[in-house]
Amino acid sequence: MPEVQFLLAHGSRNPQWRRPFEVIAARLQAAQPQRRIMLCYLEMWAPSLDDAIRKTYTAGLRQYRISPIFWSSGRHLQEDLPALVAQLQAELPGCEIVIDDPLGESELIICAALQALQ
Repeated sequence: MPEVQFLLAHGSRNPQWRRPFEVIAARLQAAQPQRRIMLCYLEMWAPSLDDAIRKTYTAGLRQYRISPIFWSSGRHLQEDLPALVAQLQAELPGCEIVIDDPLGESELIICAALQALQ
């Protein structure tokens, strides 16, 4: 069964804030057209993560990967996201959800940030 990868961003009142995340999602999808990539948000923007999972669940998909586009694991990733995932798994029988570490904790991203800051 195919997996859906949700790129999870936080959300902001500033619409320009979305641009880098939209670029990442579009480039990842273009580089790997066989995969299902969806950008979604924890708050303030649509689609929300729970709406996106419910929509793909209704379409028959059951395997999900959440890739947080966050610098680090704060309250949202330590408390809010696990609670939301537990709620969805209770509500949607048979759904399997894997949560990646925050993107900013990747050694590759740390090295890229160091290079950009020099």
